[in-house]
Amino acid sequence: MQLIREDWKLFRNIDTLCQKAGVHREFIPKLVVKELVDNALDATGDCELELVDNHSFRVTDNGSGIDPDWLEDYFSINRPMISSKLLRLPTRGALGNGLRVVTGAVISTNGYLTVTTRGQTFKIIPQDDGTSIKQFLGYNNDYKGTSILVTLGLSITKSTLSWGKMAIQFSKNSEVFEGKSSPYWYTSEAFFELVNAANMPINEFVSLFVAGPIKAKKLITDLTNELEFSMLGTADLSFEESDQLLTFLRSKIRKTLPRNLGAVNKNFVNTMSHKTNGSFNLETVRGEHDAEIPIVIEAWVKYDTDQDDESQKHSSISVLVNKSPVTADMRTSTKQASTTIWGGGLYIDLRSRPTDFYVSIITPYQPIKSDGKEPDFRPMHNEIEYALKKATAKVKKFNQNMSSGGRNEREIIIQNLPNAIDKTSGDGEFIFSQRQLYYAIRPFVMEAFGGKQLNYNYFCQVITDYEADYGEIEGMYRDPRGTLYHPHTGEEIPLGTIAVQKYSRPTWTFNKIIFIEKEGYFASLRDVGFPEKYDCALLSSKGYASRAVKDLFDLLGETDEEIQFFCVHDADAAGTKIFETLQEATSARPGRRVRVINLGLEPEEALELDLQVETFESKRSRPVADYVSYEWERWLQTHRVELNAMTTPEFIQWLEDKMEDHGVGKVIPGVTILSSEMESNAETLVRAQVAKKILQQNLYEEQVSLELDRIKGDLELAKLHVRDTVKEKLDNNPHSLWSLPVREIVQDIINNQE
Repeated sequence: MQLIREDWKLFRNIDTLCQKAGVHREFIPKLVVKELVDNALDATGDCELELVDNHSFRVTDNGSGIDPDWLEDYFSINRPMISSKLLRLPTRGALGNGLRVVTGAVISTNGYLTVTTRGQTFKIIPQDDGTSIKQFLGYNNDYKGTSILVTLGLSITKSTLSWGKMAIQFSKNSEVFEGKSSPYWYTSEAFFELVNAANMPINEFVSLFVAGPIKAKKLITDLTNELEFSMLGTADLSFEESDQLLTFLRSKIRKTLPRNLGAVNKNFVNTMSHKTNGSFNLETVRGEHDAEIPIVIEAWVKYDTDQDDESQKHSSISVLVNKSPVTADMRTSTKQASTTIWGGGLYIDLRSRPTDFYVSIITPYQPIKSDGKEPDFRPMHNEIEYALKKATAKVKKFNQNMSSGGRNEREIIIQNLPNAIDKTSGDGEFIFSQRQLYYAIRPFVMEAFGGKQLNYNYFCQVITDYEADYGEIEGMYRDPRGTLYHPHTGEEIPLGTIAVQKYSRPTWTFNKIIFIEKEGYFASLRDVGFPEKYDCALLSSKGYASRAVKDLFDLLGETDEEIQFFCVHDADAAGTKIFETLQEATSARPGRRVRVINLGLEPEEALELDLQVETFESKRSRPVADYVSYEWERWLQTHRVELNAMTTPEFIQWLEDKMEDHGVGKVIPGVTILSSEMESNAETLVRAQVAKKILQQNLYEEQVSLELDRIKGDLELAKLHVRDTVKEKLDNNPHSLWSLPVREIVQDIINNQE
């Protein structure tokens, strides 16, 4: 046995009504309110909404009213869809079943409906067959337009009116579209559905797309001249004829720009907003014409009015289509300063603390997924995301300005520097690192700018500038950010502030330093003895020359030996700035005997060597050193060549050729230094020979053995308690190594024997 249920019967049961309405049963009263408010706003642009009692509400407008002869049809659930929604316009609603949902809610909850229009009041009485009849209750001149009183068998509170109130709020004083529907807003299929549903003469139908009688008359004249079926009714057209009609209309009518659709165009209390326009395409399957749907997206984000108020723990998202809230299940999730919005085909990540988001979409056609009018926002995802991010950025800037009192990050850092130094150093008792100081400053910046993270590199630059103006911060050191390798000794020195302060340059060991951007080449150069061959130290500093390198320049410049400083870098914009930074550091410290020489790699040289070129896209202009020509400056905005593009043999040969080109040689001191070195070596060798001869003549080894035998007994006795003795001495002097107390024990034994 098969059971048959007609579609309209789904509207008279609360559970199946939810299926047609697209909301959970608890939201049915809110939806009923919204549907009636939408109709009133579409008809008149404004309306009043009031809560009558715990089960009733009233919607009133000042329009021309509803023809009483239509009431029974409008408020019946067993009827074809009566709607103007097939004619695409930026108006509320999507299916035209709003009044059927309203009537279904009344039937399924044992409520009732009273309509006052054009001075008459009627009670709408739904029937079991899905129709409704009207009962005349009397005359009423209190309402000039239409007033609808709805009573439901469900609870109605102030919150039930929220969707309707929002629709009214976003509609008041907004910009309204006053144009006609556009033939570009339809696919061939959608236009065919409109043509068939219109059921009117074609010459009357085409006037729906032009404004004014003159334009309509001209269009009808062209229609008669160009289309053979112009005298037919729309219901008589085939799909192919409908497509021809659409082609005709598009040839006569210009596209409507998105900005002409209208918009909310207002700022709400405690919000920042952003507006953007765009369009999306819908492809035809059967016909010739795709649809181009214009959209206007506006986004509002609530900002903090009280920076100390942390009562809002969660975010919310409200989306309105043509100024009416959608009933889609939109979700938000906020963790720390990141908010995710999803639902209706959207998935958007925003850098925002918990707040309220609002999105308005103005469009002649909103794609939906079901009879429940669940929207599909995927075609306009990019525009919605863009508007939300722009509005969120404005809110972030506003909150930061409110928190910081208009001060910028640099001012916040410098203002709080003394407190941070005292805290980090324990009121000056301990030395501290620059990174420790950063962590002490960071909370001040986060508090001032609403949780914004302080960039470490920017902080370091501010500190460097501060020290240039006020002198070095006492007690602060910088962590190692590079390495200096000494030829001949094999010593590697980490380039941190403390290491540099203790650095002592070995005399006449090297007079050249190669600064290499890439540390990876160190091992290869050391393996072939490059530093020893050219008496050349190797220096790296992980990108731009750090403060430690600049300090090393100062120390090297204080000696009598001149230093040639060779800079090796990638053929890219940043590489040219590395050399320029080192050069400026030298110029800023006059008197130093350090000369900076640029070895490259330069772009033209890289191309001559036929090295692999990398291309990239950049949305911002990359700074380039002043010595670079305009031609290569432009090239460096989208191209680069790394040193690593050379093999190890190629790089070593390239570097040796560079050294030869600059005529560098071995370190050879002057005659005075050489003579002094000869005398020093002679004295050292002679002293060693004389000492060895004297020790042999006086039986040195035999005498040492006798003395050890003499104290052996006391040593053995001391060994019995040596650990306790050492522990006692370390308790008294905790900074000592264990070997010092052992030495003191032995010294006491020897002294007692004398």
